[in-house]
Amino acid sequence: MKKKIPVKALDIAVIALAATLTIATALAAYSGKAAASRVIVRSPDKTWIYPLDAEEQVTAAGPIGETRVAIGKGRAAIVSSPCGGQTCVAAGGLHRSGQWAACLPNRVFLLVEGEGPDAIDAISW
Repeated sequence: MKKKIPVKALDIAVIALAATLTIATALAAYSGKAAASRVIVRSPDKTWIYPLDAEEQVTAAGPIGETRVAIGKGRAAIVSSPCGGQTCVAAGGLHRSGQWAACLPNRVFLLVEGEGPDAIDAISW
C-alpha cells in the first residue's frame, strides 16, 4: 500500500507561480512584433533607406539616365528606367525580405531586407 503525501497550500502556490512564469515568458518571447522590413535603393552616387510601409518616390541617377523607384502599400518597385530590356520594371512590387531588383545598365539596385519568416539567415546561404 502506497503512502499518500498531502498537498499543502504552499505547494499549490509554487506550482501556480511556476506555471504563470512559464506562460508569461512564452508570451513575451513569441508575441513580439518582428522588425519592420526596409527598402534599400543604391545608385552609383547615393543610397536611400526607407521603411517598407513608407510612401516615397525615389529618383536615382545612373550612367544612362534616371531610374524611378516607388515605395508604397508595403511594396517597392522600379517603375521606370532608361534601360533597353525593362527587366527591372517587369520585376514588379517587392514585399518579402530578400527580394531584389536591379537595373544593371543604369547601376541601380533595389533590395527589401528585414526580419520575419521570409528573412534570409546564415543557414539559407
